[in-house]
Amino acid sequence: MEYDKRTEFEKTGEQKDIGLFGEFVGMMKQNGKYWLIPIILILLLFGVLIILGSSAAAPFIYTLF
Repeated sequence: MEYDKRTEFEKTGEQKDIGLFGEFVGMMKQNGKYWLIPIILILLLFGVLIILGSSAAAPFIYTLF
């Protein structure tokens, strides 16, 4: 039986990268910050509206308001 001499830091470094979204979801699960979900969704919706507002879809968006 071989002894694994790698430290916890080295083992963590070899794990697969889960990305920004995965890190954020993991933080929300671990800390119970589920109240952030509506805030993030609204910010994403505003971002999409800003991007579409400067495109050819702008006239169709303005009719919604």
